[in-house]
Amino acid sequence: MFVGMMFVVMEVTKTHDEKLFDGDGQPFYDSIKKIDQIITNLPKPIEVEQIKAVVDEFNRKHSVMKVSLSIYEGEKLLYPSSSYLDSSIMNIALAQNNNHTFSMDNIAIYRANVGKYTILLTDTNFNNHDNENYKDYRTRIINEGIIMFLFIIVIILLTNRFLTKFVFKRIITPIETLVYGVHQIRDGNLEYNIEYTENDEFAGVCSDFNEMAQRLSDSVKARQKDESNRKELIAGISHDLRTPLTSIKAYVEGLEMGVASTPETQKHYLDTIKSKSNDLEHIVNQLFLFSKLDIGEFPFYLEKVDIGKYLSEMIWNLTYEYENKGLIISLTENVENICVNVDKVQLRNALINILENSVKYKEKSEVKMKISCTKENDYIKIRLEDNGPGVSSDAIEKLFDIFYRGDSSRSNPSKGSGLGLSITTKILERLGGAILAENVTNGGLAIIMKLPIYKNVGGNIDGQSFNN
Repeated sequence: MFVGMMFVVMEVTKTHDEKLFDGDGQPFYDSIKKIDQIITNLPKPIEVEQIKAVVDEFNRKHSVMKVSLSIYEGEKLLYPSSSYLDSSIMNIALAQNNNHTFSMDNIAIYRANVGKYTILLTDTNFNNHDNENYKDYRTRIINEGIIMFLFIIVIILLTNRFLTKFVFKRIITPIETLVYGVHQIRDGNLEYNIEYTENDEFAGVCSDFNEMAQRLSDSVKARQKDESNRKELIAGISHDLRTPLTSIKAYVEGLEMGVASTPETQKHYLDTIKSKSNDLEHIVNQLFLFSKLDIGEFPFYLEKVDIGKYLSEMIWNLTYEYENKGLIISLTENVENICVNVDKVQLRNALINILENSVKYKEKSEVKMKISCTKENDYIKIRLEDNGPGVSSDAIEKLFDIFYRGDSSRSNPSKGSGLGLSITTKILERLGGAILAENVTNGGLAIIMKLPIYKNVGGNIDGQSFNN
């Protein structure tokens, strides 16, 4: 539209500069001004070819107005080759001195000297300019402007159609896809992923959307798992505390009511109450330890430990104690001169929790426990493998959950509170390690603990305490 309007303005301005409007003789006088300006601007020395070029340009533009230029040298016509004016009129004009204007019989002539040449401006319709030609010219210009305007409108419509079909569609379609995805997430379909195959700016947005949806799904699942664990925790605490409390209450009532009439019976009742009280104390202490480990407020005292040497000493000290419990411990493989950064007390507690678990759930009078310590990449792997009953495939995944025990053991709290392996997991996590379980092919259960090998990067950290 801008180009079209500029075209119209330029044409109208050009016509205006030529003074093509109503008024007798006006085009002639305006042409005189133009000629004087052109002569003034001609480069020196003046060549006839330069003047001819000016004459051609002027005559071409003013042909419709019957205003023209011609070049003379003395009384000889140089350019153009012929003239439609009477020779007597031309002689009169040439006989004048300097620049001069006169009119005769509806003819106006302007004489101007250009060096040794003379330029005559002639107007053969001086007194009868009705501007019909100008009106026709202006009408043509206006018509061309209207056509140009309509042509521009058509271009705009076609451009709009193109933008709508090809450009806007490439923007609107991905936006609609994103909106649909947002609605899916809003409605609870957290597994929804946007499938976007185009390689444009929206590809990154859709990828980020899918990542956001995945993180949201993981967060919701984690929250649901935490909620489930919380319910299991409450149920487990209630059960494990209620059972010994019920026994204590029953034996106390027996003492009060005189059921235990003999000293031996009374001693048995008191020993039972003491035992159940110890069970309660153990459960409370384990629960307290787990809670502190879970929130990171239990202090660890780290030191660099030769894990092979420490493990040998610890197993040697525990061997006799657990033989009396029916667990035969043997160290089958060990490492040398490899250090880890651990809290020795808590690492011992983690190991003992696993040994106790094997003792509590053994089905034979005697169970063997093979312990091996090997290096695996940047970790030390301690494997504790027994030949006990093992666990089901479904139970493997839940083995380290708080208060988890097999259904058969839930009715017998004396076999454990279900906190031991959960505490071991927390200890390994705080030490930068990990724990996992797997069933042994020939029967039994293997617990694998991993600890990062010590790397002295920032100086000595022996004896360091941390609570993070």
